[in-house]
Amino acid sequence: MRVHRNRHDRAFVVVPNAAARHDRLSLAAVGLLVRLLSLPDGTAVTIEKITEQVDEGKTAVAKAFKALEEAGYLRRQRSQDRETGRWYTQTHVSDIPMTHIPAVGEPEVRSVGDLPKGEKHQGKNLLPKPSPKRDGQRPDAAGTEEEEIKPKDEQAQAAPADAETGRAAAVLAKLGESDRRLALGTADVLRLAPVAAEWLAEGHTQAKLASVLTARLPEQIDSPAALVAYRLKSHRPAKPEPKAAPKPDTRARCQQCDAVFPAGVIHSLCKTCADEARSAQPATDKDSLLAEIRQRRASGVFARGARTRVRPAMPAAA
Repeated sequence: MRVHRNRHDRAFVVVPNAAARHDRLSLAAVGLLVRLLSLPDGTAVTIEKITEQVDEGKTAVAKAFKALEEAGYLRRQRSQDRETGRWYTQTHVSDIPMTHIPAVGEPEVRSVGDLPKGEKHQGKNLLPKPSPKRDGQRPDAAGTEEEEIKPKDEQAQAAPADAETGRAAAVLAKLGESDRRLALGTADVLRLAPVAAEWLAEGHTQAKLASVLTARLPEQIDSPAALVAYRLKSHRPAKPEPKAAPKPDTRARCQQCDAVFPAGVIHSLCKTCADEARSAQPATDKDSLLAEIRQRRASGVFARGARTRVRPAMPAAA
């Protein structure tokens, strides 16, 4: 057998020989591992979706998932969203068993299949050089909707406040809820949040930001991060005009409850307060009248219209 290897600048995946030649994994499981490693970070992966893309049945795909999980190349983690309270399953896939991933430091031994290091053997190294672009993002031709944002010194602006960056990151993290094809990884959200925060700093709302990023999506999205990056750069709406300051309120107010009168109406009391004042007045007059009657009865003088009669004194008892 003669192996012909080619150098690739984009759209490639590197698989260790230990995984490609695994003696306890079936060909279907190894093929599934290669397919999962070739997908961009943040892609929604389920048994049903993979079954729709391959000729194998659902049972064979599920068996391959289980084999990768038992070998340590795949791990499922069930978590709960703190904001919505909904439970979701996050799938983690690695090119080496996750039980053997070191916590810190570099591996002391050379990986299986790597070429010797040193300048003497650099010409024999057929592996592609690492691309400056992030994994899972393919460079597209200039002018397409998925090109990367390139910072320009002449257009550099002051960084928005941390609060606006956090609000922008919240919008980007929830794009996958509107369309699963726009699901972004944590690294992409943190990278794009400062650019999205510039929208909020100009006065655009979070709803406006989400609307522009999710409107009229293409049929196929190879890299959601590149798509969002392009729209953040080229689809920013015009800066909204500042709202005029409200005019001062010159209408009259009730002196009792501070209620506002209609324009052009000037009173000291509103209708409610005036009615309460009138209802309290008769009670006061009634109390004073009763007090006066009691006083006249005590003195023996009664007034009937314009006449006055004095009650005669009662004779003493014999």
